[in-house]
Amino acid sequence: MEEIKEPQMIYIGKKLAYYSALIGTVILVAYLLSHAEFLIGLGLIYVLSALVINGIFLFALLIELLYNTAHWRAYSVAIICMLLNIPLSAFYFFLVLHPIF
Repeated sequence: MEEIKEPQMIYIGKKLAYYSALIGTVILVAYLLSHAEFLIGLGLIYVLSALVINGIFLFALLIELLYNTAHWRAYSVAIICMLLNIPLSAFYFFLVLHPIF
């Protein structure tokens, strides 16, 4: 039996979600360690640009899911990975606005 390969969109969606979270975490940690005010602006610009890019890609994944139902589980995992960045960003905003340290 021949293995059916996942579409490239799924791989890209998972990587995009991973690197978006990673870059956001790096900016947050840099801010928490240095308290440099410019990192707040950089973080806001990053969040807005990531929102646009991830939003467009999420919409593309949803369209792909409608037309390629053979890989619906893999598409669902990629979509959930991308959507998990939303509460993560909200938590990071909370940490910046209400510092614990």
